[in-house]
Amino acid sequence: MIWWLLLGSGVFVLLAYGATALYIAELFTRSKRRRVEGTPAAFGLRFEEIQLRAPDGVVLRGWFLDSPGARATVVLVHDGEGTRADSTQGLLALQRDYVLRGFNVFAFDLRGRGESAGVRDRLGSAEQRDVAVAIAYVRRRAGELPIVLHGFGLGGSLAISTVAAGAPADVLIADSPFSSARDHLRFRWHRLPGHIFHAACWVARRVYGADVDALSPQNVICDVAPTPVLLVHGDADEVVPVEDTLNIAAATLQERIDLWVVPGSGHCRAYVEDPRRYLGRCLAFIDEAIPRRVLASAG
Repeated sequence: MIWWLLLGSGVFVLLAYGATALYIAELFTRSKRRRVEGTPAAFGLRFEEIQLRAPDGVVLRGWFLDSPGARATVVLVHDGEGTRADSTQGLLALQRDYVLRGFNVFAFDLRGRGESAGVRDRLGSAEQRDVAVAIAYVRRRAGELPIVLHGFGLGGSLAISTVAAGAPADVLIADSPFSSARDHLRFRWHRLPGHIFHAACWVARRVYGADVDALSPQNVICDVAPTPVLLVHGDADEVVPVEDTLNIAAATLQERIDLWVVPGSGHCRAYVEDPRRYLGRCLAFIDEAIPRRVLASAG
């Protein structure tokens, strides 16, 4: 009798453990969808609504802003819990600033966010393909015009990994990227016991197709070369510690990496807090990375 009780207790514990891991995995991958609040029309800009289809059939929605005689095209990638019009990070204003300075802009919502389809956060494993699709669209539309890939938070991490995987970009700007999706998820869920965390990551991959180990900018930053990279991070960031960007920078010997640590700035807040300084730093980096004569000939 006692053996049956022990066996039953063991089965109950295993079932409870599995149910807990499944529940946490569902939380890990739950879509962080927010409304797209506002459009470039708020700044008097014309834009074209765009729909793209990812390789797995997920429909991505965004908009394209033309700048007459454009020098290059900027592809903006928002943060994990934001949209292409994220007001907390000033993305609409940044799009306006780029357009007024001679850049086309393509901004879109990652899967499961904003107006794009998708019901799960894939922890970066599928979102990298979303960025690659956006870059491919811009390349088809703008021809040989240089591409500037500018990402924030998760978008910055995706930008690094997507270019490292071979997506064509002439300049890469990553604002507040994390060093790896697994470490970032662990940082956010630091109170969760380690064995539950790792079990939930395994379940997320097996059940929801969300591979937390597929996105690790620190491990692939060396493969970004020769694309010039500007890394930006506020030293008061409580969402993604500045050490993440420092570790990304330290993981490569590439000479064409510029690191800008912004004193007192929070997560992806450097542009909002000082737009002129932020934009000036980005434009100076772009001008140095892609000489104006090259921009002129491409246009």
